Amino acid sequence: MTMLNNDFLALTLANQDALVPFQFTFPQGDAFVEDTGILRLEPNVPSTVNLVVSVGIHGNETGPIELVNQLVTSILDGRVSLNVRLLILIGNPVAANVGKRFCEVNLNRLFNGAWQQYDGFESKRAARLEKAIEDFFAPVANDAQQMKLHYDLHTAIRGSVHEKFVVYPFVKDGIYNQEQLGFLAASGIDAVLLSHQPTTTFSYYSHAVHGAHAFTVELGKVFPFGENDLTRFADLKQSLIVLFEQGVLAQSEWSSMNVFRVLDSLIKDDDSYVLNIADDVRNFTQFEAGYRLAHSNKSDYHIEQSGDAIVFPNTNLPIGQRAGLMVRLIDPSALKLG
Repeated sequence: MTMLNNDFLALTLANQDALVPFQFTFPQGDAFVEDTGILRLEPNVPSTVNLVVSVGIHGNETGPIELVNQLVTSILDGRVSLNVRLLILIGNPVAANVGKRFCEVNLNRLFNGAWQQYDGFESKRAARLEKAIEDFFAPVANDAQQMKLHYDLHTAIRGSVHEKFVVYPFVKDGIYNQEQLGFLAASGIDAVLLSHQPTTTFSYYSHAVHGAHAFTVELGKVFPFGENDLTRFADLKQSLIVLFEQGVLAQSEWSSMNVFRVLDSLIKDDDSYVLNIADDVRNFTQFEAGYRLAHSNKSDYHIEQSGDAIVFPNTNLPIGQRAGLMVRLIDPSALKLG
């Protein structure tokens, strides 16, 4: 098998279920297509940077897929040089082909072993993606000089007060990496959401199991293939090219980013559960103290403090799942940095 026109996305979508692994050379090294949507690039030069970039964990989040596919084609064509180890993952090609967020189960709720509780395509895919990352980091697992990175790129169902933001996975010791925050600022990120507990997201898996600097990166709003304005990702694209070519993390002053901590998870506890917000309310919309934001036949949720905001509101999900996060702005100078 070959990759026509160095188009990894086209190859992936045309072989959504599986393909026979194959390898080939590109100007800086060797390329390995390990499975559908799994591409490992090994440069000829030694590197201390081991980078995973994943897209399409939700199939309808096409902007990051198109961005990364452009970058991959540029590397394979020789227009962008690659001097770091790189693993590219297109997460859910089956859902991408039908323009859906997922087919059976939300793939980004199935990592860190949670896939074992489910059957079906997404469960098998989560296991395969975990294995791809495990295999990629295995050669450098015990080398403290090696940097392990994972940027999981998404777009959101809703618009956002802060168009581009990241979820920083739960950090046990509460010490956050200043260099990573600087890289995110240089990449055009407006806000940082500090996760408050372990989760089953892809980025948390890489952080918790493999010790990677890992982030869920939200880059704006969902659009279908061909309708994305990729110029909106220009800062991130440039930061990634610098990382590919020079093996360094671009830096900007990060203290002007908005930093939020999580107050509560809103859990759908009954079929009667509703959020008292309009369908087009944006992520990070703030509310006044006392406002009844959510209610059901079993519970009510009132805003604790004026300015508290909601992120990821969604009630179109099973009972017991998260219907949103309540967050509060904090002073960046309060963060413990490492």
